[in-house]
Formats: sequence, structure tokens, C-alpha cells
Amino acid sequence: MSVRNGNVTLLSVVHQKDGKIILLYAEGESVKGPIFEIGNTNSRYKFSRGAKKFMVEQNSHGPAHHCAIGVGHIADKIKKLAALLNIHAVQVC
Repeated sequence: MSVRNGNVTLLSVVHQKDGKIILLYAEGESVKGPIFEIGNTNSRYKFSRGAKKFMVEQNSHGPAHHCAIGVGHIADKIKKLAALLNIHAVQVC
């Protein structure tokens, strides 16, 4: 399975070492191209800052292995959710 091509938002719920929870998210695009056929949902993504800069910034916040992938750019909804939950939201791109 793969995510349909077009705008996407990746979201990770991160438990930081100080005990706080943050919503870590990035808007990008699901694009055509070869993907690993490993038996679970997998897609090819493109981000405005490029793959290397995206990975460095994303991983600097300590996300877990898995993330949620939503169709469309939904940063505004994530920001609103974080405000309602009184937690911090961090946008990578």
C-alpha cells in the first residue's frame, strides 16, 4: 500500500526527556517513484528543505520510529489541537 500522490502532513507525538509531549509535524508531498515492498504502507515523500535537512531537523526532536501520515496540508489543524491540549507543536517544514 502507498499514500496517494499529493500534499501530505506527517505527524509524530514525541515524548521528550523532560517528560513533555510535543506534536512534531511536517508538510510535504507524496510523489511517484519506486518504494520498498515490505508489506506495510510505504510511500516516497518530498519536502521543501530537501531530504537531508528534513531528516536532521526531524530527528533532532527525538521522534519514535512511527508517524501518522495525513492526506493534505493540515498544519493549522495540528496547531489548533496543540493549543487545545496546551502542548507545544513544532513544524519541521
